[in-house]
Amino acid sequence: MSVLVLGGTGFIGAPLVRRLLADGVETAVGHRGTGAVAAGAASRVLDRRDVAAVAAVVRELGATTVVDLLAYTEADTLPLVAALSGRIARYVLVSSADVYRNYEGLHRKARPAPILERLTEDSPLRETRFPYRLARPRAAGDPQAWMDAYDKIPLEEAVRAEAGFASTILRLPLVFGPGDRQRRFSWAIRPMVANRPRFVVPHPWASWRATFGYVDDVAAGIALAAVDPRAAGETFNLGRANTPTNLAWAATFAEHLAWPGEVQLAHPRVARGALASAVAGLDLGYPLFLDNARIRRRLGYSEPTPLEEALARTVADETGR
Repeated sequence: MSVLVLGGTGFIGAPLVRRLLADGVETAVGHRGTGAVAAGAASRVLDRRDVAAVAAVVRELGATTVVDLLAYTEADTLPLVAALSGRIARYVLVSSADVYRNYEGLHRKARPAPILERLTEDSPLRETRFPYRLARPRAAGDPQAWMDAYDKIPLEEAVRAEAGFASTILRLPLVFGPGDRQRRFSWAIRPMVANRPRFVVPHPWASWRATFGYVDDVAAGIALAAVDPRAAGETFNLGRANTPTNLAWAATFAEHLAWPGEVQLAHPRVARGALASAVAGLDLGYPLFLDNARIRRRLGYSEPTPLEEALARTVADETGR
């Protein structure tokens, strides 16, 4: 087996490539030449949108599996799917929990009835499309203009319907760890390492539950699904098995950092600061609570990283220490 990873130098891609190599999988990385490729992986500089170039690399390397971390829009993905049809045995689409119906409620795109139990791979999906499209389209020169066309749902549908290869779809949780540009736990880590005696969070945020995954653990799940023949034709949720509230996450970091302070809860109307501003537009009555038992049961997946190590590396990355 030979695996070509598209996007293998990024936040999730780099640890994914390292995991594949550690598992003895012949691995190549298709990239634009701006990131470091893990030692031991074949490196090919290409533009993923150049489908002929991707097909040529697949043919040159004899790649049997393509893991696509950069599938965001129909325009940048459907031509690639067509070009790879009949050329590979498996296409692995890295999707997202943003396909679920609760996500459109969370971002106030619609007001469906909240699903309060765990979201399984068969839970209802969004009925609205383009979750990050703005009311006024982004300018053509805006580096985030592609987000107006972003949607994983039609991409999932396209790869499932493709007869020229088997597909595997992986729906990712909120991913944290070294390299997380969204700084998902900055709201808790920063005041703790600054030894502030207390900090305030809006009470709906404190009680909100979403499934998180440490980046190396998520990468291990993708690697496992990419090479295990039992994953062909399957869709899997990834993420940690337990889904604590944000307040419980704060308690976990406080214990790890031996922070003796207090997290105070405030009504959203009086809460102040960056966190309050960031969550003001969300309806936190919609959890993103993923059931990821399927990949554990069918493929034997479990997190390879001890939680204390994940916390330590996340704190070190956040603080630059």
